[in-house]
This record gives sequence, C-alpha cells and structure tokens, in this order.
Amino acid sequence: MSTLASDLRTLGHEAYVYLYPLVTMDVTREQMTNLPADARPSFGPANQFHHIREFPPADFRSVVRPNFDTLYSSAWLDLTAGPVRVDVPDSGDRYYMMPMLDMWTDVFANPGKRTTGTGPRTFVLVGPGQQSGEPMAGATVIHAPTPHVWIIGRTQTNGPADYAAVNVFQDGLRITELNGPVVRPIDPDVDTETEPLRLVDGLSAVDFFGRAARILAANPPHASDFSQLARIAALGIVPGEPFDAGRFDDDQLAQIQEGATAARKDLQAGVAHLAAPVNGWMMLTETMGVYGNEYFRRAVITLVGLGANPAQDAIYPLLLSDADGAPTVGEHDYVIHFDRAELPPVQAFWSVTMYDAEGFQVANELDRFALGDRDPLSYNADGSLDLFVQHANPGPDRESNWLPAPTGPVGITMRLYAPAPAVLDRTWTPPVVRRVR
Repeated sequence: MSTLASDLRTLGHEAYVYLYPLVTMDVTREQMTNLPADARPSFGPANQFHHIREFPPADFRSVVRPNFDTLYSSAWLDLTAGPVRVDVPDSGDRYYMMPMLDMWTDVFANPGKRTTGTGPRTFVLVGPGQQSGEPMAGATVIHAPTPHVWIIGRTQTNGPADYAAVNVFQDGLRITELNGPVVRPIDPDVDTETEPLRLVDGLSAVDFFGRAARILAANPPHASDFSQLARIAALGIVPGEPFDAGRFDDDQLAQIQEGATAARKDLQAGVAHLAAPVNGWMMLTETMGVYGNEYFRRAVITLVGLGANPAQDAIYPLLLSDADGAPTVGEHDYVIHFDRAELPPVQAFWSVTMYDAEGFQVANELDRFALGDRDPLSYNADGSLDLFVQHANPGPDRESNWLPAPTGPVGITMRLYAPAPAVLDRTWTPPVVRRVR
C-alpha cells in the first residue's frame, strides 16, 4: 500500500466525520421543506412555522423518543434572498425556547424564557455577508453563520388540557421575508419518505463528498475550522470548489471509500462513549449544542439526536441500567427515589418518560407516557418522592406516581429544562433505579 493511499484512507475518514453533520442537516432541510404546509407535522415550505399541536398518540412512530413536555414549532429559514423577521408573541410567562441552528448543527442563538424573557420579541435574521438594512424599532439583529437556519421551537405544555393555550402562542409565531416573498417550487425528485440518516448512510463516498462540496460552497465553515479544511484539501474538498472524483484512480477511490465506511462505523460505536454513566444514567452536559472543533462528538450527536440543545437549556439523562447494573425490563418493578434535598434541580421543569426498546411509547391504561413535577404527584411525609416504574397498575394509593412500562426491555429518559448549576457541574446526578420485584 502506498503512502498516498494510506493517507487517502485517513483523510477520507476525517473528511467524512467533519462533513457528516453538514450533509445530514442539508438532507433533513431539503426533505422537510419539500412538502406543502400541513402535509405532515413539522414539514412545509421554508420561512414558515410548521407546528405540532398535540402530543404524539401511542401509535406514533415517525420520531424516536418523542417528548411529552413541549409542543414543537419548526421552521427552516432560507436567507439566500435576504434577511427575515421572526416575531414571537408574549408567552404569558410560559417557558419556551427557540433554538436556532446553523448548518453545522451549532445553536448560535436561543431566544426564550431563560435568555430573552417571555414578552413579545422581534428578531431579524441576517445571512453571511448580508446587511440588516434599516434599523427596525425594537428588533434584535442576529447574524446567522450560514444562509440556512433551522429553528426548533419548544413550548411548555402541561398536558392535553393545555393544548389550546399553547396553540394560541404557536399561532402568534410569524416569519416575514423582508425583501418580499419568494416562491420555492416543490422538487418531485426529493425523497421525503426515507429517514434522513438512512439517505446519508446510503451515499457512496464519492456521492457524499460531492454533495458535501456543493453544500460547503453555500454554507461557510466556522472560522476555527481552518486546520481541518487544510487537511481535507488534499482530497480536493475546498470551500467553493466542486469535488472532482476523476482526479483519483480506482485504487485511490477505494481507499477513500474505505475511510468513509470506517468513519461511519466509528460514529455508531462512539454513541456508547459519549459520557461515563453515573448511577446507571448517561448524562450529556459537556460540549452539547455548540461543539467547537470537537468534530467527532458533533457527528455522533448528529447521528443520535440531531438538533440537540446546549446543556444550559435542556439535559436528557438516559437510563442504561438499574442499581444492580442490569438492563431495565417491564417484567420487573422498579422505584426511582428522590430524597427531598435531591429532587431534580431545575429552573423550569423536569420529567421522566417511558419508551420501549426501540424508543417508542406504548399504549397503557392511563394513556400516560411521562411523569414530572407538573403532574399531581404524591410526595412522602418527609418531602421525598417515589416514582413507580412497572407494567402492572400499583393500585389507587400509588397510581398518581406510576409510570407504566411495557413488557420486555424498556428505555427511560429524564428531561431537565433550564437545569440548575448543580446539574451542569454534575454535583447532582439522577438517583439509582432500584428493582423491588
């Protein structure tokens, strides 16, 4: 094997990891904006909000590990024709967040209760190299790093009885194209059915890097990426230039493909090493939402949770095992016990959600998929709290604290919104989950 071939394999690996988030975001954007409004929840034309107006039903299978805490309002901004104005109404002190992600998956701005308050706000999003135009009274100008931006709005929703109030807030979200509306025809050749991750994984290295080069020409890399770009320039991947596979012979292309294939496998294997578990929970608090030059971590998070928030806004501890180190299954009964002084420290709210092994909710007699501090929980006399995780109803005295579990392997996710400093510095971690039967 020549030195050049060996280098091409290494560079193919590096380039694939670096560009994986960019390509995945572009496939997601193209797919989500290529349907008429309301054709599918969260899908529809760019520069419009598309809302999910109620929690998913038991048979919902479009997204793994859906949440039952917030309703979503999604919008893909296209700034190529000029700035857009985003109006957010008064939420009435209701918690919400509007994370804005660039095409590299970084949350470069996150308006919401934690950051900008809950009063009415106006933001003007300006693309790279553009001018914001005449100052707009009361508007905050935000300079987007890339001309395409994904807003993944989440609004606190306290159960089905709260839908109507949240829907009013959602209806008050507005996007205005300041240079006038642009007609963007639907492309019938875009696959809107296959999951974006499957589409990306199905690309050969040549097709992957060809697409990446086209996206890179329109979406600038971060200023800190100079060194990585200098490395992969040897593959002919240079911002603003097309990828020319014809410069390589068959053996060299095979080496590049080998590197890309190895990178894909390494990303999948990297999920297990995102963070060391504590008390059986994996809690991601470091380098989330904004990744700097942690390219491998950025790509792994893209693989398992595209659109992740910065830890300051939300953290989702994932249960890996019970107190004995065993996986949790619905055939056993468990208790999650919080001492009074160890209740989840959050500035907004928290919940615990139940899924099956594949990450989907399962029908149960209460139609309950999550429990949290907004539910009418029953606390112990000393102020501590027990949540009962099991398949069978534990009886009327415990039903308020029962998180129904399906049979077989189960997946449990805790959600902490606006976590307190004790969560961020990991002086607080979720308690062990104890098997009691």
